[in-house]
Amino acid sequence: MTTTTSLPKVRSTALWRGIAGVVGLALILEFASRSGIVNPAFLPPFSAVLTKAVLLWGDPVFREDVLATLLSYVYGMLIAIVVAVPLGIFLGLFRPAYRASRAVVELVRPIPPVALVPLVLLLLGAGLEMKLVIVVFAAVWPIMFNTLYGVHDVDPYTKEMARSFGVTRLGVVRRIVLPAAAPFIMTGIRIASSITLIVVVTVELIAGGSQGIGSFISRERAYGDAESYLAVLAATVTAGLLGLVINLVIGWVERRFFGWDSTTRGGI
Repeated sequence: MTTTTSLPKVRSTALWRGIAGVVGLALILEFASRSGIVNPAFLPPFSAVLTKAVLLWGDPVFREDVLATLLSYVYGMLIAIVVAVPLGIFLGLFRPAYRASRAVVELVRPIPPVALVPLVLLLLGAGLEMKLVIVVFAAVWPIMFNTLYGVHDVDPYTKEMARSFGVTRLGVVRRIVLPAAAPFIMTGIRIASSITLIVVVTVELIAGGSQGIGSFISRERAYGDAESYLAVLAATVTAGLLGLVINLVIGWVERRFFGWDSTTRGGI
């Protein structure tokens, strides 16, 4: 069993192992390209891709594309949280409502978000609203179900004791249910966060639009030359780095505010 005092050491070790893994992969890709094992036209040296990714930040158009993707991500996550958390609490507290809606939820939930692109594109066009609808659809489910599981995990005797001391139903939700379910909700947000960024870039890539990392990749891919291909790979690396930074930030928030809960102690 890992003690509290050894947790920082465990996280530090995991972090350095992660860094070592990334550096090792970069060296392998660099060697494979420069040695001719893989055609450099198909897989340019990793150093060239990384250099291009840095140089892209000097392009104001690319910075606007990154900002557009981040705004779509942030707006979509905020809307999904506002929708999913109250819905998860409601369904978790009222079993009849959950049973009545379960068939509909299980019917709609497996639909891939990207499959909605043609329909939403037809209704709303290739704008921010279209991306937000699909992003919210993708992000709602992990947040809602983790909230639901968190509410179900609350000790029923604790709620009954609070009611016996005259705490109102709303007070029980605010003072007992929400704090107890908060780590589950945060885990749902972290899971949804990774899904959301992938969906945003994918929708931009498929549906086009004027701005976004996916739109940038789509525009560069249309040129078909080696420099544009390098820019596509650099933009892809940038999207991956954004996802890594977002995940690290959310992981830090989990440990900072919910470190007392055992479900949040294993991340780096």
